[in-house]
Amino acid sequence: MLPTQIQYLVLITDNYQQAKEFYTKVLGFEIDEEVPEDEYVQFKLDNIILAVFSRTQMSKVIDEKYLAKTGGALYTFAEVADVDQTVADLKTKGVKFIKEPRTQPWGQRTTYFTDPDGHIWEIQKWMKK
Repeated sequence: MLPTQIQYLVLITDNYQQAKEFYTKVLGFEIDEEVPEDEYVQFKLDNIILAVFSRTQMSKVIDEKYLAKTGGALYTFAEVADVDQTVADLKTKGVKFIKEPRTQPWGQRTTYFTDPDGHIWEIQKWMKK
């Protein structure tokens, strides 16, 4: 039986350096481990390890035909204290949002941005449960 916990989330990038700079300089994640010659970097977050791996290097591990185009999934951060303030902070760092904050009919306030490769990230807070 498989474990019921996911340990790594690996994002495939077409521009390793740009992606690495986005996650370190813009989002402020600290590098946990990096293998520059393999264009791989990982960040230890509270509940998961987020990794960025170049498409060129990953295609040496998994045949290119199995690597989907980027941006086909949605990743959600843990609940933030204030969605609007988080958006304001990230906009000062140049983050481009694809949807401005909105309180959904089910009571969750959400907003969405993309990284340089088009991976979609959600910032959210439950306004009522």
